[in-house]
Amino acid sequence: MIRRWTSDLLLGMRLALRGGGARTALVRLGLTAVGVGLGVAVLLTATALPNMLGARDDRGAARMPVAGAVGGVDPAYVVRRDDEFRGRGLQGYLVQPTGPRTPAAPGVDRLPGPGEAVLSPALVALLDSPDGELLRPRFSQRVIGTVGDAGLTGPNELYFYLGSDSVAGQPEAAAVSGFGGTADRRGLGPIELLLVVVGATTCLVPVFVFVVTSTRLAAASRDRRLAALRLVGADRGQVRRIAAGEALLGSLAGLVLGGALFLLVRVLVPKITVSGFRGGLFGADVVPDWLLGVPALLVLPLLVCAAAVFALRGVVIEPLGVVRRAARARRRLAWRLLPVLAGGVLLATTLGTTEPGATDPAVIGGVVLILAAVPVLLPWLVERFAGLLRGGSPAWLLAVRRLQLDSATAARLVSGIAVVLAGSITLQGVYARAESDRPPPGNVSVLANSYATQLADVRDFTATLRALPGQGTVPVRTSGLVENATGKRTAVVVGTCAELHSDTGLRDCREGDVYAVGTPAPDVYRPAPGDRVWFGHARRAEPAVPPQWTIPADRFHTAVAPPDNGAALLVTPAALATATSVGLTSSAILPTTDLDLVERVRNTVGWHGTVYSLGTGRDGTYALITRVLSVGSVLILLLAAGSLLIAAWEQLRERRRSLATLRANGVGRGVLARSLLWQLVIPVAVAVVVAVLVGLGLDWLLLTLVVRRPMVVDIGTIALLTASAAAAVLVVTAVTLPALWRTSSLEHLREE
Repeated sequence: MIRRWTSDLLLGMRLALRGGGARTALVRLGLTAVGVGLGVAVLLTATALPNMLGARDDRGAARMPVAGAVGGVDPAYVVRRDDEFRGRGLQGYLVQPTGPRTPAAPGVDRLPGPGEAVLSPALVALLDSPDGELLRPRFSQRVIGTVGDAGLTGPNELYFYLGSDSVAGQPEAAAVSGFGGTADRRGLGPIELLLVVVGATTCLVPVFVFVVTSTRLAAASRDRRLAALRLVGADRGQVRRIAAGEALLGSLAGLVLGGALFLLVRVLVPKITVSGFRGGLFGADVVPDWLLGVPALLVLPLLVCAAAVFALRGVVIEPLGVVRRAARARRRLAWRLLPVLAGGVLLATTLGTTEPGATDPAVIGGVVLILAAVPVLLPWLVERFAGLLRGGSPAWLLAVRRLQLDSATAARLVSGIAVVLAGSITLQGVYARAESDRPPPGNVSVLANSYATQLADVRDFTATLRALPGQGTVPVRTSGLVENATGKRTAVVVGTCAELHSDTGLRDCREGDVYAVGTPAPDVYRPAPGDRVWFGHARRAEPAVPPQWTIPADRFHTAVAPPDNGAALLVTPAALATATSVGLTSSAILPTTDLDLVERVRNTVGWHGTVYSLGTGRDGTYALITRVLSVGSVLILLLAAGSLLIAAWEQLRERRRSLATLRANGVGRGVLARSLLWQLVIPVAVAVVVAVLVGLGLDWLLLTLVVRRPMVVDIGTIALLTASAAAAVLVVTAVTLPALWRTSSLEHLREE
């Protein structure tokens, strides 16, 4: 039996290459291979996602500084700096080596000394390009090398190590003896997970539909070949195995093509640049999880073979010909509603959980079932809708009659477009919900923090900041921490009398005064006149730092109403004249929508502080997911439109005799062209209505039951997606017109 099955499958493979004409056989084989190949590429990429993110996180952890002393190692003082440039993340460390045996970070030969820099290749390229003009003032150091792949989370990451001789005195500076830490794997948020689940389903279901549809192309010529095999002695079981063999060859070719497409994905992945995503991904990290991938890949060939055999259920293949069952039973709706109902029930089960997640099997199963229900419902809906149509022009009558005779083929052709449209509407609904939670573009502000070790630094920062266009009166606040000999600390605010009056309502102030306010907790330092204090962590520095400031006794005041900022010590600048050094932070919030001004503020602060753009940030993982899924949706929509085009060509070829007969009886080519247009418009219109309803319904279910957020409907996006489906029909019709002119030629009347 095994030998007989193998022989039948091999015969089917040979017929797939040579049967029905070489061109037709290759087209059918190519379509099946493309459909299976796309599915293989998507599945392999999906199973590689955990490895991609895990490898990125591991490299990020490997460059984390490790504090503490180690024998034989000269420690290095490091301070992390997170910055931005035109929306792109910019991270790195300021470093101050203390000796020749300083540890090196991953991907770096040695840490840079004062005035030196080690930059990532992407950062070097950006600085050398015209786009990096506003970034160059922040990197005036001499570049002594580049960071290797081992020290980067992605090939496009903007990362740096800058040498400085003032790192040890900066807040948050730490002495480190090595690099390496534990990866902090950040999980995806609920909306991000929904995007992944819905997007992957939207991309995969049309591929399955396309695979199934491609096995039915040139069905008439295939059936004639099978009838010939029946004539030479093949039984019905052999006929089905031979048909499965024809489909199996296409699926095996698709596995090879899918592997090639996956390798192409590995090449293209490093070129993905997304704001804030830490520089994208290395192609070497795109490694599938074969425990998940291999079983998933086996599903596609089995699906192709099953579809080819299932397509024969309505055909009686006898030795003397092929008979298609003329008595067509009306399609039943009941079982077609089961996927929708089952999907809704699965999503509804999440109501019983405290924090439902998009990775819950119930959520994934619900999304898959509801989107997969679209191609199941469409044949019934197209059949019922076509049966209601009456009257009209000759072109309309020809189109309607054709749909009434064979609505299943038309429904299969538009199923891919309907699934992509429904999934895209759901995705856009999730996008709209996420975007509605973000600040509007006009509410943008910049928070600038500058660390100072001398009062002159505070004055210089304030003057430079207020010299920027439109920022002449921007308020600047200066604060810090002071610590006494017992290790207790308290907050301090430094400002002129006018600034202190504006912030705290302080009255009767004179320059040089110091005010102790509020009633601090027992473990908080209570300033007293004559106390000798340190700023920040200076008391604990190595070597020991003597007290940096003595609180003046003659200008010390108490019993002032506590300020809103919680500071226990208010100091005017003149009172710090006797301080040997200070550790203060000057902060300013600048409301602005000028992106160039934001970069100038960053250049003003330099690496002595931080600058945050409030209201402009976008999560990098969210940005990557939305871009990848948007591109994937467009590609799948193009695939669906391409399958519609190829199937239309194939139908014209199979109907060439009937079209030639119509031409011979006086039907003009314009009538035939309009008839072809209506044959596409009617099922597409039904598909669009179904897609919109399913997309909005799934969007409501996901946001209400899973994310538990109100639904946001983006009418403009839905209209745009609907228009794209209509445009696909017009393009397909226009492209098939030359084929229509050829197939309706009178010479086809002579064909047998």
